[in-house]
Amino acid sequence: MRINLYAQNRHTVVVDGVPLSGFAEGDYIEIDVDGNAAQRSMGGDGPSMNLSVQQGGKIGIGLLPTSPALGAMYEIRNAQKLTPRLFTIALITGVEEIIVAAGCAFAKLPSFQTGGDKMQGRKFDFECLQITMDTSGVESVAGGFVGGLI
Repeated sequence: MRINLYAQNRHTVVVDGVPLSGFAEGDYIEIDVDGNAAQRSMGGDGPSMNLSVQQGGKIGIGLLPTSPALGAMYEIRNAQKLTPRLFTIALITGVEEIIVAAGCAFAKLPSFQTGGDKMQGRKFDFECLQITMDTSGVESVAGGFVGGLI
């Protein structure tokens, strides 16, 4: 029997081949997949469901200003400005979801806040052409019970 465990500090993030560390406080990884949604519609011949295709999405990663990966992130951004190219971002979350984003580019550099009594994170935003997620390593909390109901 497998034990379901969420360990928020047990994750891996790799941007353009560079493993990241020194993450900001709180929810420092944000993934927003565009498309791949359902919307009901009513027509003259009854109700229907419109399913949109996956359209890539956005990823946000927050790092502390003291993160050892901060310099590498700025180097990747500068390289992208000098020679425009796309790269890959790979993540393994604290519940072992595997997320791979292909065709990524920096959306913008993070805003800077400094001088306060608390270090403010640097949030890097990325636009991605394709985001895929493998959840085969995640065991259902219902233990397969839900599948028997459908």
